[in-house]
Amino acid sequence: MSGSPEGIYEPGIVDPKTPLPNYTSPYWHISPHKHANHQSAWPKGIADAVIIGSGISGMTLARTLVKRDLDLHIVLVDSRQLCAGATGRNGGHIKTMTFAMWAERKKIFGLEEAIRISLFEDSHLQAMEAAMIEDGIDADLVLTEGVEAYYDRPTFDRAVKALEEMRVHIPRLAAKHKVFTDLTLLHNEMKLSSRCVGAISVPSASVWPYKWITGVLGGLIDTKKINVQTNTTVTSILDSTTSEYAIVRTDKGELKARNVIHAQNAWVGHLIPELRSFVSPVRVNVVHFGAVSEDSNLSVVEKSPLKLDSKYSLWLRYSEKDYDYLIQRNDGGLVVGRACTGRKTTADDSKTDIGPMQHLRGFAEESLASAPAGSSSHIDRNWSGIVAFTQDGVPFAGRLPFAGREHQWVCGAFHATGMIKAFKTSQTVAAMVTKERIRGLEKSLEVGGYPIHVQKPKL
Repeated sequence: MSGSPEGIYEPGIVDPKTPLPNYTSPYWHISPHKHANHQSAWPKGIADAVIIGSGISGMTLARTLVKRDLDLHIVLVDSRQLCAGATGRNGGHIKTMTFAMWAERKKIFGLEEAIRISLFEDSHLQAMEAAMIEDGIDADLVLTEGVEAYYDRPTFDRAVKALEEMRVHIPRLAAKHKVFTDLTLLHNEMKLSSRCVGAISVPSASVWPYKWITGVLGGLIDTKKINVQTNTTVTSILDSTTSEYAIVRTDKGELKARNVIHAQNAWVGHLIPELRSFVSPVRVNVVHFGAVSEDSNLSVVEKSPLKLDSKYSLWLRYSEKDYDYLIQRNDGGLVVGRACTGRKTTADDSKTDIGPMQHLRGFAEESLASAPAGSSSHIDRNWSGIVAFTQDGVPFAGRLPFAGREHQWVCGAFHATGMIKAFKTSQTVAAMVTKERIRGLEKSLEVGGYPIHVQKPKL
């Protein structure tokens, strides 16, 4: 498995195989989209692009390709229903961790690249909000103050030091952050327990990711701009430099494609074994707390079971590599994900892990000041999801450089933070596929680039 610096889990190179059909059911799927299991008429002829995967990457690739050229013949294939992979199973949190990752990124990539990565990730919230507005998609996007709460003094001190360095090298980004050391404010206003030693905040958001992805893809299906084949598993790809197209073999039949784009995130290693030692599928665990109904002036009001304010979203950092994330929804419900210890190296999301689930049922009374005893009784849904970790924390994106993959591209392995990486990375790959001349990845989409693993397109 990859030597990823992120997290604690057992070693080993894993073939993720194909997504299992019997997966845990995430809260986000409580109201399935009308096209969740859509199957267009089987495509004829040669497709300009076959996209494998229907999460944030697959959606953005399709959306961007359509906007660039309405005449493109695009086929989107997924082993499951729409948005049933990592995007449809995450915590609904859009938040950067630039200061927490600053020292590590400087060490791996150097100062200039650390700056570019930070700017790239920070640009995602505004870009995704603009896309939702442009498409008229109501995905319950709520802007929040994203609070990174620290429960370990050395870890907090390192984060503050990193932010001080950022103020020198990226002042406009650092200026968005606030440092909190007033323990009374942390306890009474943010409802953090006395164990919290400090916090750093940055503009963030909560979102219902499934509504966004299926809203966009549903519109493209309704207008017949893309061909969608859900519940269709790609079994192999025949590719050759002597052919003008690749043959995508599925359990429903064959597809011909001038370009095949792998957008399966943690599952990319199955169809691209060359990436297996660099991309690791890892299981993470998430729970949903239902709202509490209270009588107020002869009406029923839905409130947070942990008595939190929805203007805050939280990242609870217990040590350098041990943390949870939490979003408080406006309807009173909240979603919490166990982001670190207890993760398994596997692509099996048909079950959850006992250690993380034990933790998620007990974290609130230790981490929060407002959580009443027995608050875990309000957990009404729990699920797992498979994320992709890489050795250096950045994704793989671009044309595959391996022999026998002449017509294939990759856009995945987002290191468990796809909500601040995947959208603009996918836009860039779509631009490369259409061979639009861009100013190199180092200045892609006008925000500073990202050191994704890529082979530049032939222009």
